[in-house]
Amino acid sequence: MQSADVLIVGGGPAGMAAAAELARLGLSALLVEQRDQLGGAIYRRFAGAGDTPVNLPSHHRKHRDALAQGIAQAAARVLPMLQSVLIGVDGEGRFLIDSRPLGRVVGVRPKAVMLALGTVEQVLPREGWELPGVVTVGGMQVQLKETGEVPQGPILLAGNGPLLMALAAQLASAGNPPVAVLERGQPVVAALRHAGVAANALRSWPNVAEALSYGNRLLRARIPYRTGWAVESIRAVDKGLVVGSRHVGGLYREYLVRHVALHDGLQPNTTGLPTADGPGIVRIGDCREVLGAQAAVLDGRRGAQALARHLGRSVQPETQLDLAIARLRRTQQAVAQLFEAPLIVPTPDTVICRCEGLRRADFEQLQVAGSAHELRLVGRFGMGACQGRFCAQAVSELAHANGLEFNAAELNGDVLRWPMRPVSLAALANYTDLDALFLPTAN
Repeated sequence: MQSADVLIVGGGPAGMAAAAELARLGLSALLVEQRDQLGGAIYRRFAGAGDTPVNLPSHHRKHRDALAQGIAQAAARVLPMLQSVLIGVDGEGRFLIDSRPLGRVVGVRPKAVMLALGTVEQVLPREGWELPGVVTVGGMQVQLKETGEVPQGPILLAGNGPLLMALAAQLASAGNPPVAVLERGQPVVAALRHAGVAANALRSWPNVAEALSYGNRLLRARIPYRTGWAVESIRAVDKGLVVGSRHVGGLYREYLVRHVALHDGLQPNTTGLPTADGPGIVRIGDCREVLGAQAAVLDGRRGAQALARHLGRSVQPETQLDLAIARLRRTQQAVAQLFEAPLIVPTPDTVICRCEGLRRADFEQLQVAGSAHELRLVGRFGMGACQGRFCAQAVSELAHANGLEFNAAELNGDVLRWPMRPVSLAALANYTDLDALFLPTAN
């Protein structure tokens, strides 16, 4: 059997669009996805019977259905490999994939690779953010989409960005509206000060309509949406969690809740990836630049066309793709400016590295760590199970404040240990080349 022409890692919007486009151009693709379904977090489907109980805006439903149809039409050239993860590349250039359904690690030698790994949700360290009952907004949203179950008891949403409003509206529709939404930024104030920025943010009508629908749901459910408020601390008590918050003007307020969902933006998922694309290796979608699902679809198609040209296919560039992505980039940049907010400065008692339980005070006490490597070895920052995925950004900012010059990638990506994801010894012992298994072939 002949291996697929292209290995695509990630079955979200970008990966699905790229696979369908490659098939249209006469190339075959192996589409590796860690979940048991394609679609990524944004198009996560309900695990039970029927569709997700979370209302999906019409433009998202349209894009989701179009992607699913594209994959179905490309079935002869696209092999989805679900519940599987890329764990590394061996010395002979084989890409090693841990297939949970097969119970083995398989190796494949594609002609080219597309990385569509999506985003990583950013949460800034605050006192108590490591406590049980504190989750990310994205995590709570995915749980709601997949299980249809609403967390019981009072919920507080806090942080920065439009995703807070989306989850608040979805929780309200599911029957448990949050007690409040605390937004660190002041988007209305920013819009009044910068009319041009606001105009750019309003250029995308589907996004505007989605935001208006969320705002309307918050109003109907009487959910307070408080801007300029930041969570300072979270502490556990017998009845749940006490959340201390402070306004930019100095006012202080506490909430007694059962759950806290935090969110401080999205970053490209670049952990373990090379710092730049190379010949035959292309990053697409949000792991290249966080611009949203619609842009990820366009970028997946654009990346597929670029790889097709690299593989010798005669493909004319679609200038409309570049123009459309540029428009979406301007919109996202404007939204980011509207929601711009002061950073949260961790206190000495704030946990920085959750895996190792290390606090800012532990960082400040280090005297001999002068590099990212020494911080790992001496201070154990970034040495836990997540290998710096959660703490790298915060540690690099603390290091910069203390005169140490290195970035987050040096703490995790450049020294990521193989395998990149946990894998059983039984799966490794059962290794086989994927050429021995059925794959679609290109004619």
